[in-house]
Amino acid sequence: MAETELADGDENSGKLEVVQRFIDLFEEAFDELHAAVLEKLRNPNQYLSNHYDYPQMMRGDAGFPTFTETGTFDKAGRKNYVQTVRGYGLLSVLMIGKDEKQLPSIIRLTEFLQSNDLGKKFISHHSDKVSEFSVHVMVSSTVESYFQRFGTGPLDNQLRWRAMAKMLFGCLTNQVFLKLIVPIALTHFDVDHYRLTDTTYITRIPKGIQLSRARMDLRGSGAVKHVVGAATHAFISTAWSVEVTTRDQLRHSLNDPSRNVLDEADLFFAALRGATGAKTGYAQIAFLPTNAVVDVYCDLPTIYGATYRRYPSEFDQYGWVYGGQSRITKEQMDDVKRLYNLILERPEDRVRLALKRLNTCMSRDDAMDAILDATIALEILLGDTKGEAIAYKIRMRAGALAAHQGDRKATEVLAAVKKLYETRSKIVHGSTFMKKAKQVVPDEERFILERNAAIEVLRYILRCLLEHPRFLQPERIDEELLLGSPLNSGEG
Repeated sequence: MAETELADGDENSGKLEVVQRFIDLFEEAFDELHAAVLEKLRNPNQYLSNHYDYPQMMRGDAGFPTFTETGTFDKAGRKNYVQTVRGYGLLSVLMIGKDEKQLPSIIRLTEFLQSNDLGKKFISHHSDKVSEFSVHVMVSSTVESYFQRFGTGPLDNQLRWRAMAKMLFGCLTNQVFLKLIVPIALTHFDVDHYRLTDTTYITRIPKGIQLSRARMDLRGSGAVKHVVGAATHAFISTAWSVEVTTRDQLRHSLNDPSRNVLDEADLFFAALRGATGAKTGYAQIAFLPTNAVVDVYCDLPTIYGATYRRYPSEFDQYGWVYGGQSRITKEQMDDVKRLYNLILERPEDRVRLALKRLNTCMSRDDAMDAILDATIALEILLGDTKGEAIAYKIRMRAGALAAHQGDRKATEVLAAVKKLYETRSKIVHGSTFMKKAKQVVPDEERFILERNAAIEVLRYILRCLLEHPRFLQPERIDEELLLGSPLNSGEG
């Protein structure tokens, strides 16, 4: 036993020595590059190029941010200090192997990583060895971040550690902790910060996060750039984490969010739509690492993520310019919180499926598809395994729920569901709206009133069932509410 403990102690000591050596070499490389840049800056004729892709934020008339890039020739643009020595883009690739005498510490750091297991974090799926380029990018971006955050004065050791800390941890840790950030597109809020649960809240997006998310890739999403940018607030979910094997793997994992991440966002938006009826949606899923990073850009917080098109298509029609967007009040946020917490308490698949249909119903381009979504959701919630007389059953059960809830007349709900199924029948079995072969009917005018009525019915039934979850078993509606109820004796 003593020999085993001694062996374990030697192994841990060896690992600590490797870590300390890595930190020392990183500091040496940092200091060397920092000094080389300062030497260049002493030359009054030294040309400084811009970070041409550094984002700039403006506010439109509707109050939403829009973003542009600094550009190459903006005299007020942020200067690229490290590029005076060696860039960390294509120029850096071309110069590898030509400046060992200029930056020998980066070579030593690379060789060290190639000689031990710590270097496995730097291996990409394109290669089986540590490249000088990846090490150089790490050091260069960290030094550049130092200049952008703390200026071009003499090197300060404490500030150097602040600049290096998260990058160091990103090279050493096996787990990165995260905040999920979902900007809420084209929606105004009367609150700056609102707590939903212990781990979720709504908040106004800080400027640094706004600028950082403006750099996220839009390719392949179908989302319009100005809609992606047009968010003042975001849904935040904490207590996320991801296991790290390599730096490349971490980037890939965070830039391609898994299904459960999208589900987390969709549940919130179902609550927001269900409680308020707002026209809203999202175009980004972002992660903010809180303890470690593998990338850094200037002075901006590092975020990862992807772009989606989960919002009404009408947003694309210059929705970020004109008014008329939904506004969520403090009182409505109270309703959102209540509904969101009720949703989180329901693990049933049928509830999640119905909420998904609510989201698609309220964001679809085609009103007819939205109406079909609403009827499918009602059948998921109020239907049963017996398929006969489904429309009648759903109508009666919906009316019974309204009578039990007491805030709407059962006859009104009965009539609304009946009208919904009549509209569904027109859509499925052939409608009359195109009888004239050459009549042009704009998509947004077809069944628009019926669509709105379908949404209201679905929102209402969802709220009833979430507040009284025992009725998620439709047979209990029959047994407790319909048998002997006023509905059965003539009402409606």
